[in-house]
Amino acid sequence: MTRPNPSQPSPVELEDQAIEQWVMLMSGNASESDHAAFRQWRQRSPAHEAAARLAEQMWHGVAQTATAQSFVPPAPQRRAKPLRWAALAAGLAVLAVTQLGQPMKVYMADQSTAVGERRHLVLEDGSEVWLNSASALSVRYSSTRRDIDLIKGEALFQVSKNPARPFVVHAAAGTAQALGTRFDVNLLEQQVRVGVSEGVVQVTSGGQSARLEPAQQLDYAQGLPPSSTRPLDLTSDSAWQRGKLIFNRRPLDEVVSEIGRYVPGALVVTGQLPSTAVSGVFNLDDGAQMFSTLARTQPLRVVQLPWLTLVMNRESVEEK
Repeated sequence: MTRPNPSQPSPVELEDQAIEQWVMLMSGNASESDHAAFRQWRQRSPAHEAAARLAEQMWHGVAQTATAQSFVPPAPQRRAKPLRWAALAAGLAVLAVTQLGQPMKVYMADQSTAVGERRHLVLEDGSEVWLNSASALSVRYSSTRRDIDLIKGEALFQVSKNPARPFVVHAAAGTAQALGTRFDVNLLEQQVRVGVSEGVVQVTSGGQSARLEPAQQLDYAQGLPPSSTRPLDLTSDSAWQRGKLIFNRRPLDEVVSEIGRYVPGALVVTGQLPSTAVSGVFNLDDGAQMFSTLARTQPLRVVQLPWLTLVMNRESVEEK
């Protein structure tokens, strides 16, 4: 039986080497000898060539994202950075664009959580809020109203009843008004999902309103009317409070976005993801492992660099 050669790099190690070299070659600091060395490197074996093609595709895929389109690269430096630091700089560049693209309200929010952090809050009227990972909100209370601005992320509300002071959550130009209830508002970019565990919530967006009863949910996008209501799985909806994510046949692209909330740095999805459904339970205490598990069970290729996670359709990668 042929034993593995311990000196032969694994496919993952080859991919890391290819990514580091490709970032350096694209940095503006590479010489002709650097390009020649990379051509020789990729010719060493079919595995080297496959890793080189993956690095090239990944680079071009990132360039097509909105984040990369808005990024202005720095002027080339006279001294090239070491390869590993070049890869780190690329990840931080994308992260910087992602963070700078957030509304200033995120930095001025009354309450916020870091990636991986969850927090329980008690408001002045006794209402309770559970703030999910990478989330932010501000509180605007008056003698006649209780307004909450959900600026980023997800929050679960347990509202103290007070008909004289409506409790209204604002997100993406829409509102969710509680009538003494427990409900969740999940804001991902400009898409909002509202789910009700107890009581009744009236959701208004795009000039139209919809009523949510217990164990119902709906979505709305900024400026558009609410969707039709559909059943809400109460067990999976509140699982993040217990440190779990539970998916029951959720679309893959939604699962990737949800998991990305718990991973530090920028999440970049290149190309169209497969239209598959995901079912499973994930532990929120290890975001990187969640993506590794997803890559093993779904047709995805995931590359995790410092402060940057790239997600690609595995089938499109293999076709190259």
